[in-house]
Amino acid sequence: MSTFGISIRKDWFRVWLPPLVAALLFAGMLGVLHHALHSIRYRDVRAALAALPASHILWALLLTAANYLVLSGYDHLGFHYIGKPLARWRISATAAISFAVSNSVGFSLLSGSAIRHRFYSRWGLTAPDLARIVALNTTTFWLGLTSLVGGSLIFYPHAYSQSGLAHGAAQALGMTLVALVACYFVFCRMHKAPLQVRGFEMRVPSLPLALGQWLVSLTDWVVAAAVLYTLLPEGRPPFGVLLGAFLTAQALGLISNVPGGLGVFEGSLVLLLGPYLPVDRLLAALVLYRVVYYVAPLFLALLTLLGDELHSRRTQLASARRLLSRSSVLLAPRILALFTFLAGGLLLVSGATPAEHARMHWMARVLPLSLFEASHFFGSVVGVGLLVLAQAVSRRIRVAYILVVAALLAGMATSVLKAGDWEEAILLGLLLLVLVPSASFFNRRAALFDTRFSPGWVAAILGALGTSIWLGIFVFRHVEYANELWWKVALDQDAPRFLRATLGAIVTLLGFSLWRLLRPPRHVIALASDSEIVDARRIIATQSYTLPHLVNMRDKGLVFNDERTAFIMYGVHGRTWVSLGDPVGPIAAAPDLIRTFIERADDAGGVPVFYQIRSAQLHLYAELGMSFAKLGEEGHVALHGFSLEGSRNKDPRGAINRLSREHVTFRVIEPTSVALILPQLKAISDDWLTRKSASEKGFSLGFFDADYLCSQPVAVLEKENRIVAFANLLCGPAGEELSVDLMRFSADAPPGAMDGLFTHLFLWAQAHGYGWFNLGMAPLSGLQSSPIATLWTRLGDFTFRHGESFYNFEGLRAYKDKFHPVWEPRYLAYPGGVTLPLVMADIVALTAGGYLRIFR
Repeated sequence: MSTFGISIRKDWFRVWLPPLVAALLFAGMLGVLHHALHSIRYRDVRAALAALPASHILWALLLTAANYLVLSGYDHLGFHYIGKPLARWRISATAAISFAVSNSVGFSLLSGSAIRHRFYSRWGLTAPDLARIVALNTTTFWLGLTSLVGGSLIFYPHAYSQSGLAHGAAQALGMTLVALVACYFVFCRMHKAPLQVRGFEMRVPSLPLALGQWLVSLTDWVVAAAVLYTLLPEGRPPFGVLLGAFLTAQALGLISNVPGGLGVFEGSLVLLLGPYLPVDRLLAALVLYRVVYYVAPLFLALLTLLGDELHSRRTQLASARRLLSRSSVLLAPRILALFTFLAGGLLLVSGATPAEHARMHWMARVLPLSLFEASHFFGSVVGVGLLVLAQAVSRRIRVAYILVVAALLAGMATSVLKAGDWEEAILLGLLLLVLVPSASFFNRRAALFDTRFSPGWVAAILGALGTSIWLGIFVFRHVEYANELWWKVALDQDAPRFLRATLGAIVTLLGFSLWRLLRPPRHVIALASDSEIVDARRIIATQSYTLPHLVNMRDKGLVFNDERTAFIMYGVHGRTWVSLGDPVGPIAAAPDLIRTFIERADDAGGVPVFYQIRSAQLHLYAELGMSFAKLGEEGHVALHGFSLEGSRNKDPRGAINRLSREHVTFRVIEPTSVALILPQLKAISDDWLTRKSASEKGFSLGFFDADYLCSQPVAVLEKENRIVAFANLLCGPAGEELSVDLMRFSADAPPGAMDGLFTHLFLWAQAHGYGWFNLGMAPLSGLQSSPIATLWTRLGDFTFRHGESFYNFEGLRAYKDKFHPVWEPRYLAYPGGVTLPLVMADIVALTAGGYLRIFR
């Protein structure tokens, strides 16, 4: 029990610690902003925005375009590194879109790499080459950042005094960072052998290429900082000081894992540049920088992605292209979810800030005051709704799409009616124009809020609402609070409207949260119903493999595709959702079914894994970002030409002869007659379990169940008309493969009974036209030759060779080897990262019926 408790605590820390750290850093930076702005009024910030010359904004836009052109140099260097040519415009366009998304969304290895995979794959780039480009880009990114931060610490140490770093310590740290960059150049010059990272090989860049990385990264960071520099007012600090502060803020934003470093970046710059500039003007510049450098490129990237996807769907491209679209179909909805979230935040911010009184007085001539008040209140409520719905949008849920369209229309109406805020309505309308033609993405019919809100989503929603509340407190802090404020209604009473709108937003979110907590718990897994079993058997009848017959155990859930021509059978233990084998059905249905299963597991906060999958279909999982671990190998005996003649088969021939001398006979009992012998089989099974001190298993292994045994033939060995051993058969419907599941024998069965039973089955299967006999898995075998050289393969191989004290892995492989099988690898597909040990523990517990029964 204590071990289980420790694993739960570790899992909790792994799930909640990263968003908790991000939230704390975000909150800390908000505290810095709040302290720095205690003497600043909201109208001062608006005045600073209005005072910024249009020429500065134009220069910022031009430098942003130049910076994204420089960013394409990362990918140009990558293609030079792998030695594969591609049109320069294609590289530049793909890189610009990738960086526009990853800069704002965050998680660049996921979001940016997905876009690169989408475009580069259709132009012939392989997955390993893409991985090398991404790895080189990551090195290039940090190379320039480290160099510039180091130089800034050395030459401008006083710029860091606000953060409490002494001059001497700052310069020492700077020299260390510069030395690290120099070591990289020396390494590239001296080291010639390729690097091996978890079985993945990369050449060490040449010194000229390393210098190119350094120059591109330096230029990138300098131009990005120059965008902000042009937006700062007169009296700004020297560019070197700004550059150091800018780089430090970017580094903190990256560490926080907050998308785009939102809040962390701004708070850091306010702290570091506060001595040089009035805070109201600095804040105005930062707001503009966020719009110019992040939001505008992201919006253009979204339009490009949507246009490309819709074009692909309209023109019905070749199957390979459509398969490529499946691998990235989740990306556009996630970007739309981000914009939905931003739209909700915009409405909340609007509700927390004063309205344009001139517009309100003009509109008050024709509209009643109550309409202004109601629009202000419901605008914030709609904002909270959009924050919550963004999560469902990212999961492509159809109902969420419809509700978001309705919410955006409502938000546009409230924006216009509360104060004639047509700018806000236009922004919401632009998102609506992008969302409407994207309806085809949202084809999931899942219940709207059957999905689980991850810690990251919870932190983001609370952060957005908390930020709007803080902004309102900052804007109206000069208004003395009194109970009467809640009831004041007048055109010039902005603070009461903020209080009422905030209360409405909080009550809406609390109501939703209580509804989520109090609603009846949803079953994580529903076992297969009778009608589902009938549909599954119909699909199995078209397949050649025997593993799908385990659906007849009725201990698994089933996920069908919409056409009900394919299914996945799965079980759940802890947070791990385990698909047993590949999808059953036509190969064309597999990609969508795999994605559906991943989405369902993700909805429930689970970890989706695919257990005992074949190498021929690994690419389907790789396209969805899954990682792999080899589980072992499965043995198959070729039955065509099988014979007991010759020295090669002396052991099977001897087993048959021993049974004959003992007057033991073999026969196969058809399913319709199995019920008649169930009492004998039950007695043998119970005796076998007692002698082995074992318990019934499940999921990937059969257990004694009357319905299960009666669904297929049963092979028996009989002595004096009494059954002494049995095995239930799993017959491949197409006549290609035969295997067994339960194999049990009585205490008085003759020695070598199982060998003889196997040999009889080989001959029986051969006579009935089967091509292969499946001997089942030899766990952990063949890992030393696995192409996926990871810590798991090394640990698994060591366990295979030296783990006799708790399981005879080598003995099982040796026993099956005497039948001279052909061995085929079987894999586990999982999301990657550090989840593998927990996933493997859950799979073993799922098969055993719980952690406490693993060794029984």
